[in-house]
Amino acid sequence: MTLRSNSSAGFTLIEILVTLSIIMIISTIGVTGYQAVARSGRDALRKSDLEQLRSALEIYKSEYGAYPIEAAPCLADLSADYINPYPADPKAVTYNYCYILITPLTYELCTHLENGDGNDYCAGISACGDVCNYSLSNP
Repeated sequence: MTLRSNSSAGFTLIEILVTLSIIMIISTIGVTGYQAVARSGRDALRKSDLEQLRSALEIYKSEYGAYPIEAAPCLADLSADYINPYPADPKAVTYNYCYILITPLTYELCTHLENGDGNDYCAGISACGDVCNYSLSNP
């Protein structure tokens, strides 16, 4: 008959805490990486939406000889003949795609990018909601 020592049965509290700490660190890295990829994907969609708006504006200009004159810097009422459906921000309704008519033949489109550089491209345009940090102008 052999006797067993109670000290070798199971895991110690230190071993369990170290294991849990490692799991938490790996989980945090994974969640952070996923959030960064999701932000980048939404930003790519925003840039694509601005390109669609640019194309719609060029079609409008080819028909009427000038870009639309908007009372508000938002092209939400641009006809479905030019863009259908009108693009919406992929994350929040507080971010808008802003349209600024500079001259009858020049304009600027602005939006807010989550991974943007923080520069204020469309200063004073209240329809943008947050500060717009990405700008696109006509060709």
